[in-house]
Amino acid sequence: MYWIFAILFSIAVLIPDIIRNDTDFLMEERAEEAAIFVLGSIAFLTFIINERKIALQKKEKEIAQKKMSQTVKDLVDSYSYIGEVNRKIDILMGVALGLTERSTLDRKKEKETYESIATAANFLLKANCSMIRFINLKTRRTEKEIKIPECANISVSNNNLIGMNENINIKKQNGLLIVSSPQIINNAKGYLIISDYDAQEEGKPKNTEILKLFASQAIFLYAYMLKEESNKNNSGIANN
Repeated sequence: MYWIFAILFSIAVLIPDIIRNDTDFLMEERAEEAAIFVLGSIAFLTFIINERKIALQKKEKEIAQKKMSQTVKDLVDSYSYIGEVNRKIDILMGVALGLTERSTLDRKKEKETYESIATAANFLLKANCSMIRFINLKTRRTEKEIKIPECANISVSNNNLIGMNENINIKKQNGLLIVSSPQIINNAKGYLIISDYDAQEEGKPKNTEILKLFASQAIFLYAYMLKEESNKNNSGIANN
């Protein structure tokens, strides 16, 4: 581009030598002025066109960079999502394995499985506290509660839990997210109580479905261990 300006400048310098006589329409001086004006106009238009071209290229480059940045961001988000899904699958598998290994289930294993469910709920909603409570709906008494140290200050009455609509398994109350088991077994119902959770994570439908699954797994484990204990007691009585 600069060679164009060099040529125009050279021609402008040589105008007095190129135009030496009057023309049919203009005197020599006027003709030289007109020629210099035309050359200047050409140089100015060339400069404007070049500037617009540079501006357009810069804009296209910025758009390309934004697209590239968005592509990289989408790729990172995709990998993060895949990683998150894989972690959730690992958690579900861990909880499921804890329930399926019935031959090794004892009180210690039962407690560990409840704690793994609470830990999984914490991870799922990025929460600080998750606890599990089993309530006898007839007596309204707590039959069992699994409460990690972070939940020491969490308090919710059984009446509030039992008062949940039968058709609603999840509700929010006083900063708590309460998930009830869809099943009632031996008059008992399980409740997963979560505090200090991430609202964005709670709003994801898949997460709420997983929480319902956790509550169901907890009540099934509770009922199974209750049945096993009853069978052992009956077996002991029969042997006596």
